Amino acid sequence: MALKKTFENQDSEILNGYYRVREVHTQYEKDKDNAISLEANFIVELFNYDTGEFVGTKIQKEGPPRIIWKPDGIGSYSLTLPDLEPVQNLITRAYDHLKTLPKFDGATDC
Repeated sequence: MALKKTFENQDSEILNGYYRVREVHTQYEKDKDNAISLEANFIVELFNYDTGEFVGTKIQKEGPPRIIWKPDGIGSYSLTLPDLEPVQNLITRAYDHLKTLPKFDGATDC
């Protein structure tokens, strides 16, 4: 499962993107007499849909390292889970959550 959405590369070309969720982690908190707090954290990576090439952040090579370009939509995300949801549903929930964000407006499952 992934999301297909166009993206603008650093040369201002509009390309087909393949956004993939990876590294899904959960955090469970339950203190005595308090409600359960359950959260999922995940990373979103971007690939060129047509070539399969990884599209990542570009870092300045001369001088101190700094980001000179970052594709929109990649990075870390989190969502609060309403209950003790089975782990196999977390990936689907991650993609459903992304589709609610403005950055992924118009994205389709692929």
